[in-house]
Amino acid sequence: MKIKIEFHYTYLIMVLGFVLTGSFRNIIILTSIILIHELGHYLASIITNIKVDKIIIYPYGGLTRINDKINISINRELLVSISGIIFQSIYYYIIINMNIFRTSTIELFNLYHYSILYFNILPIYPLDGSKIIDLLLSKIIPYRISNIITIIISIIMIIIISSINIFITYNYTYIIILFILSYDIYKFIRELDYLYNRFLLERYLYDIKYKKISIIKNKNNMFKNRSHIINNKKEELVLKKMFDNR
Repeated sequence: MKIKIEFHYTYLIMVLGFVLTGSFRNIIILTSIILIHELGHYLASIITNIKVDKIIIYPYGGLTRINDKINISINRELLVSISGIIFQSIYYYIIINMNIFRTSTIELFNLYHYSILYFNILPIYPLDGSKIIDLLLSKIIPYRISNIITIIISIIMIIIISSINIFITYNYTYIIILFILSYDIYKFIRELDYLYNRFLLERYLYDIKYKKISIIKNKNNMFKNRSHIINNKKEELVLKKMFDNR
């Protein structure tokens, strides 16, 4: 499986800053952690047979974009989502136990490892923490509603972190990162209807079936991990018309 790796312009700006200040060790440590983290996602996607479009490298971490059906196993997606954290943690354990680096290098490694780790488990779209929450929610509530709740949680977290940054820390790097994340959330909001229509269309085109079956009256109450019987003639006609137009 070929994979495209793309370096975001903010990452390149950060690297330029490190180069100009002679901080080459910072570049090596930070980039290695990010790449190992994304390698975990990528290898898990190969194991679970999930197609990956590309990997984008940001200053705060990476983003592995999946290019597969929406109606794939939740557990498979969960494995891909948590694998980055697992691989990064294994890498960290190996490095700090090699006993070949100076104390200053280990301290720098600690700083970047925990910063990236804690940041990525934040419930902000499209970070790992948000994906994990969204997938876990999809197990117990309808797919569309889980997406909406994920967006609400993401916005609340952005507001909280922005407020802390403005009134307490005021770190310009955080401002840039929060701006990027806010834009990703905005794009996700705009794509909600498209994603849900694609979710429905996949059910029709690929005749996807699940062991669990739920009776619903509204197509917006469809679960990602269940088949459905729609007990509503109007909704059946709406879906039929939608699929026929395709």
